[in-house]
Amino acid sequence: MIKIQQNIELKELTTFKIGGPADFFVIARQPDELLEALHWAKERNLKTFTLGGGSNLLFPDEGFRGLVIKTDLTDLKIDGQLARVGAGCQVADLIEQTLGQNLVGLEFLAGIPGTVGGAVRGNAGTYGIDIASVIRKIFFIDDQLQTREVVPQLAGFKYRHSFFKDNNYYITEVLLELNNGDVTKSRQLIEERLALRHKGHPSEPSAGCIFKNILFENVNLDKLKALELDLTPFENYKKIPAGFLIDKLGLKGKQIGGAQVSPKHGNYIINTGQATAKDVITLISLIKQQVRDAYGIQLEEEAQLVYNS
Repeated sequence: MIKIQQNIELKELTTFKIGGPADFFVIARQPDELLEALHWAKERNLKTFTLGGGSNLLFPDEGFRGLVIKTDLTDLKIDGQLARVGAGCQVADLIEQTLGQNLVGLEFLAGIPGTVGGAVRGNAGTYGIDIASVIRKIFFIDDQLQTREVVPQLAGFKYRHSFFKDNNYYITEVLLELNNGDVTKSRQLIEERLALRHKGHPSEPSAGCIFKNILFENVNLDKLKALELDLTPFENYKKIPAGFLIDKLGLKGKQIGGAQVSPKHGNYIINTGQATAKDVITLISLIKQQVRDAYGIQLEEEAQLVYNS
């Protein structure tokens, strides 16, 4: 039986530490509890939002007018090279537990905060590899509150995107296929990548990377080179880091209210202590306008901005 709570402060549940209270809040620890919560909201005509690790989103200052469902689906079952994992499992926990079963293949997710469900929704990844490459099946509840499953080829995966971003679907579990391999070598690679992230990424509260990187195929490379942008460091992955453009415009350290472009990484907006969602959104708008004016590129948010309307 689920327990519905009221007026829970959302800023305490996100890495950004920003956001007002949710009208209603519930923790779902099993898929049937998630379904029960969705039915509860539907009967009352309430808007819903599923919250995983809270690492890649911004809640509004006024809070959320509806039901926030904290997905705490953390079950993990391993059968050979297949791992069936709950959407609420932390990515770091998944990596550690699969390594403990001599399974490798998730090194590219090292250092990515949040949950498996969030990683699938945004097709998270690094070093040119994303989570879609290891998925074999996704289990979810659709907008008609029916339990469904889908193979990755039909889930609309592309760079930092899946059809879960376009539809009111709720991921419950994911089936991954990994490999038996050299766990010692895998752990060493993970440690190296975590060290790089620690060195190059800010430690202050943030939502991670604010903007998607820019695919070579979506821009006029000759025009950018004519603007004296050296793109050769990015030819391997065919993506221009958004932080590179932001840095080129001298926006590192730019601050509006309590929100600041990290002096350490141009694609992070940090909460210096008392930032509001309005501060962050205003800063996002300023960055997008300046990048568009200078380079003709329309940046797209990677972080999820939550609205009540």
